[in-house]
Amino acid sequence: MRDIIKKVPIPTAGVALGLAALGNLLQPYAEIAHIACGALSLFLVAMLVAKLIMFPSMLREDMKNSVFASVSATFFMTLMQLAGYLAPVAIVPAFGLWCSAVAGHFVLMTWFTLYYIRRFKLTEVFPTYFICYVGIIVAAVTSPVFGAEAFGQGIFWFGFACYLVLLAVVTMRYIKHEIPEGARPLFCIYAAPMGLSLVGYLSVMPDPNLVFVAVLMGLGQLMLIGVVTRVPKFLALQFYPSYAAMTFPFVISAMALGKGVQALYAAGYSIPALPVIEALIAVETLFAAVMVAYVFVLPERTLLLLSPRLLKLSHESLDDRCRDVAAAFGLTEREYEIFMLLARGRDVGYIEKTLFISRNTVNTHRKNLYRKLGIHTQQELLSLIEDSLS
Repeated sequence: MRDIIKKVPIPTAGVALGLAALGNLLQPYAEIAHIACGALSLFLVAMLVAKLIMFPSMLREDMKNSVFASVSATFFMTLMQLAGYLAPVAIVPAFGLWCSAVAGHFVLMTWFTLYYIRRFKLTEVFPTYFICYVGIIVAAVTSPVFGAEAFGQGIFWFGFACYLVLLAVVTMRYIKHEIPEGARPLFCIYAAPMGLSLVGYLSVMPDPNLVFVAVLMGLGQLMLIGVVTRVPKFLALQFYPSYAAMTFPFVISAMALGKGVQALYAAGYSIPALPVIEALIAVETLFAAVMVAYVFVLPERTLLLLSPRLLKLSHESLDDRCRDVAAAFGLTEREYEIFMLLARGRDVGYIEKTLFISRNTVNTHRKNLYRKLGIHTQQELLSLIEDSLS
């Protein structure tokens, strides 16, 4: 269990967020789906908390990467949603959890601004920046549960203003610089802010501007179409932690379309081709559920892929042997993480994209662990592990 917790990446929080939101999306259809998604989301959150307690240095190392640092905001966004799950049975603890999550998100936002924005580099900008700043709108979405709509209104306008600024910055980054393969699925995050903004706006505004609602709904659907058309290309890639981006954006887009249509219909507007739009909502809901389930299950499947030299080993025995070698030779936690990937035959390029660290950082850690192991090549590393089993 210790090894499993050690491998839990920060983007797991994104999957937890997708599950929590999916539960809310599916609740009108089946309460059991709502409960199941909430339970799975809570399980992933618990795994991340366990890693924070057991391996804090690994998380500190991850926070030195702008992608992981900004994605970590999904942890607090998930807690806000889970507070909504808890509220019907324990309102006081739920409110405490919600307040803590909102405060934690603002603390992260402040730290991220001081650490990354002050030394701004366009090449380090990714759609995950939306999560850090626009993601706070989840506080607006969940504020009515605790009677904090006035606070939620302020949160909404703050997050929406951040979105308008970041949309230009992130788009400029895509125009000017190539995106590494491991980060390409992050493009899916483009679909989230517009939908989240609409859901947040409708959650806290007692008399919403219906023109504004219609504009956000239309633009959100255009964003979703632009993302969905590229999903097949992302799925053709090997698995990366950035697959977590293919969860919450699709859930919130389906939710935004549904709530937008409800708001227009409640105001007495005649909606053309309403049956077609209702069918589209159902299709988007199904698609979101499928994508969340796929991303949730996929990492377990990919963990079974071993390098050709070590196919004769079971996943468990390889992990055990790598752990023993790492302990015997005093590898650091990051060196152990890279050692595990090298043991599966992965190259520097794969490790760089998977861990979102620079090639120089990978090479430095590889050089250090090779020195500690008394070897010089990856072939010798594989032989070391195989020989130790005989």
